[in-house]
Amino acid sequence: MSNWDTNIQEVRDSIILLKKEIETAEAKDRLDAVSRILQCIDFMRQSNAGWVQFLSNPQMVNQLDEEALKDIFARFKEMTVARIDSDVDCINRYMFNLTRRTG
Repeated sequence: MSNWDTNIQEVRDSIILLKKEIETAEAKDRLDAVSRILQCIDFMRQSNAGWVQFLSNPQMVNQLDEEALKDIFARFKEMTVARIDSDVDCINRYMFNLTRRTG
């Protein structure tokens, strides 16, 4: 197994473990809820940075054919639209008039 394959397998395995942890996690209180939200955001940040690094490397990305790139795009498009919908929904539910309530 190549060094790349070993490294990417380790990354995948750690992501799967994190997924299991997040799926079973329950926020115990407000502070724990904030901590769990930040854990999720941190994963998304790291994931995005990894994808940017990979897709910015011509030697790596050139090994993917058009079908693979279109599939990855379709997945990212779906996630992005869902994330935008979620952001707008959370803004609508929780962010309007927030400064009036806290000020």
